[in-house]
Amino acid sequence: MKSVMFIAGEASGDANAAELVKALRARDPQLEVFGAGGPKMQAAGMELLLDFTEHAVVGFVEVLKNYGKFKRIFDQLLAEADRRRPGAVVLVDFPGFNLRIAATLKQRGIKVIYYISPQLWAWHASRAKQIERDIALMLVIFPFEKTWYSKNAPRLRCEFVGHPMLDRFADRQTVGREPRTVLLLPGSREREVAKIFPILAAVAEQLPADVECVAAAVNDATAAMMQHPRVRVEVGKARDWMQRATLAITASGTATMECAFFGCPMLIVYKVNWLNYLLGRLLIQVNWLGMPNVIANATVVPEFIQQDAQPARIVLAARELLSSKANRQAMQAQLAGVVRELGEPGGGKRAADLIYGEISP
Repeated sequence: MKSVMFIAGEASGDANAAELVKALRARDPQLEVFGAGGPKMQAAGMELLLDFTEHAVVGFVEVLKNYGKFKRIFDQLLAEADRRRPGAVVLVDFPGFNLRIAATLKQRGIKVIYYISPQLWAWHASRAKQIERDIALMLVIFPFEKTWYSKNAPRLRCEFVGHPMLDRFADRQTVGREPRTVLLLPGSREREVAKIFPILAAVAEQLPADVECVAAAVNDATAAMMQHPRVRVEVGKARDWMQRATLAITASGTATMECAFFGCPMLIVYKVNWLNYLLGRLLIQVNWLGMPNVIANATVVPEFIQQDAQPARIVLAARELLSSKANRQAMQAQLAGVVRELGEPGGGKRAADLIYGEISP
């Protein structure tokens, strides 16, 4: 029986990989799919060995603090791959963990496929040679990544399949925007929320009294961290509000591309502890943190990062966008251009076809 093992970390990896699991199972209902991921992958038909979304951390310092836990997970998943010998292991994003296990899997003679490339072009171009050595097939979701790999890892087989978001939200309905509603998106991890929500709450306090602020939480635990008299908290409704809010103030990450897809004007805010920030600045090689800006190669969305993440500055930018329909429309037009760069729907099926080809004789 053909089999595929997945390793995906974090909520975004779980959502993106779920589309791929669904497409693989549709192609071959007898295919054995197992691995580490989250509840969405499980619902799509994967045998969930480990819920990795419960263990997500961000930043160099936090990874070091949790080294023992991740080493145990590493050994557990490697033992399972050795025992079951899948036709391929599909790694989804999550580079701190996945690039390490890729090298070991290659040494064990297990084929490795990577779906959703680590952002090496932003922070660690030297890793391209490691990927060229360890990865049989790289499936990228941004078109410029294929060009980047052709220059930096010319022997790597790399295919642009399109962004999974285009399929995940294909059935969206057009709804009207509520003219005085601001959506707050402080991130999906508790450490992110702890750093970023207090900034967003301070922004909410300084917005006009007729502006309604809605914070979208991924679960009850993060919702409990977002209590504030000026903020209404809702769980699991982020995408609904991206279609209804006039403005989003969002942490850098997957939510920025989702806001772009839904045409929601936004501001990007991000803050980590200073050691993580300083280490990151030594590695980051691009001018922006937000993916819409990276794709556009321009500042489409204002960014307030680290020392610039001051409520007073964010409030000024928010007031300007709230008061100017022309500025919001200009940003929406630029965001639509960013989304056009993501290719056509069907990326999950294209990726599944390529993976299935790798595990077939």
